[in-house]
Amino acid sequence: MVKKIFTQDVVYSLICENPGLCGYEISKKLNMSNGRVHTTLCKLERDGLIKFKVIKNPRRKKIYFPIKAFEMLPHRLKKELRNFL
Repeated sequence: MVKKIFTQDVVYSLICENPGLCGYEISKKLNMSNGRVHTTLCKLERDGLIKFKVIKNPRRKKIYFPIKAFEMLPHRLKKELRNFL
């Protein structure tokens, strides 16, 4: 279980530092298998920490970006913050 949490932390911090990487680039930078990175990316996306954009050049690939902290807040709190600012 510690290994899974560690993997998620490492992958998430890499995406935050280098937004716009695809899964293959992430696996090569971290020296992890594609399957391990893919599973981690799916979990991070499901948890609402990252999002992806599909790029279509000769091959289709997903590039990943972190979600901004403001977007993670509940709707009510966002509304109150907008009124405050």
